[in-house]
Formats: sequence, C-alpha cells, structure tokens
Amino acid sequence: MPYLLLLLVSVLPGLLWLVFFYRQDRLNPEPKGLVGKVFLAGMLMVVPAGVLEMLWQVPLQEARLTRAILSLLTMAFLVIALIEEGVKMLPLYLLVRPNPELNEPVDGIVYGVTVGLGFAALENLLYTYAMGYRVGLVRAVVGCLAHAAFSGWGGWYLWQSKQGAKLLLTMGKGLGFAVFWHGLYDFLLFLEEPVLSLLAFLAVGILVVGLLEKMQLLVRTTPAG
Repeated sequence: MPYLLLLLVSVLPGLLWLVFFYRQDRLNPEPKGLVGKVFLAGMLMVVPAGVLEMLWQVPLQEARLTRAILSLLTMAFLVIALIEEGVKMLPLYLLVRPNPELNEPVDGIVYGVTVGLGFAALENLLYTYAMGYRVGLVRAVVGCLAHAAFSGWGGWYLWQSKQGAKLLLTMGKGLGFAVFWHGLYDFLLFLEEPVLSLLAFLAVGILVVGLLEKMQLLVRTTPAG
C-alpha cells in the first residue's frame, strides 16, 4: 500500500476538517502552535486507547458474533466509548484547561474538536492500512466528524469548568455526554443493519450541525478583543 496515498486518505481529511472548524472562530482564532500540540496529543491518545481496548478484544469479538444485545451495549458504551472519550479528555484537561489561551466560550469547542480530529486521524490511518481505502474514505468523513462532534461538545463543558463551575461535576457531564453519543453510535453500527447504520450517521450529522450553530452563536455574542 503506497504510504503517500495512505496518508492522503487517512490523515489529510482530519487536517482539512480541522481547518474548517478552526475558521469558525474567525474573530479571535486560537494560536496555531497550541492547536497543533492538541492535535498531536489527540493522535497519541490512540496508543493508550488501543492498549486498553485490546484487553477487551475477545469479549468484543464474541459479542459481535453472537449479537447479544447486552454484551454489545456493554462493549459500545462502557468499553470503547468510555475508554476513547476518557483518554481524549486528558489533553483537554492537562494542556488546554490551564492555558490562558482558553479565554472565550468558543475556545473549548475548538480544542475539543481538535483533539477529536487528531485521534480520528491516527485511528483512520490504522483502519485504512488494515482494511483498505474504501474503509478509509468512509471514515474520512464519518469517523472524523464523529470524533470531532463527541469531543467538541466535551470541550464546551471544559470551558464551563474554567468559569467557576465544579470541576469534577462539569468535566463529568462533558465526559458523560461524549460517552453517551459515542456509545450509541458504535452500538448502532455493531448491529450491522443498514437502517440503523444510517441512524448512526444521522446522529453524527445532527451533533455536528448543532456544534457549528453553537460555535457561530458564541462567536456572535462574545465581545471582540
């Protein structure tokens, strides 16, 4: 598999989506250096997520073979979604929250989207390498936007946690929101029914549209400077 084509199919879409979301904060855009660090941190979070998920590889395979609903729910929500959204919260908490650049409401969403797209970029590369370009092309749209939406809304709660809200409660709400939608998305895909897969994609679309509307509202209502 040509490595340049592999990168174009898997990593480049994440960067292009990052530019798109980054430009939504048009009045006071975030420093590119910090955005780049958060994107790379998101990519690195694939490693601990992958290690933790490998511990559940056999139960996940069994659940998908038997199509046992309770097992699929457990794998989708309490294993994959909780692990992936949990590790994506780490860069937001450790790199972004203490940084003075997190100084406007829309900033939390920008950094949340960024860490999600970084995670999606490396994850897409691994999926494309293992399963081919067709999977990579689908994930270039759906996979990227799903991770961007889940983490983007988590980033909104990150901003709120810096405004005097109780830290653990607010970050917990952000994590819970991301885990719920990520888990629902994965569960619908696990069932391998075309109609349910379309519902999963529709849910991602609704989350993305809502996120963009939220960003535009925050930009319009935040005083310049």
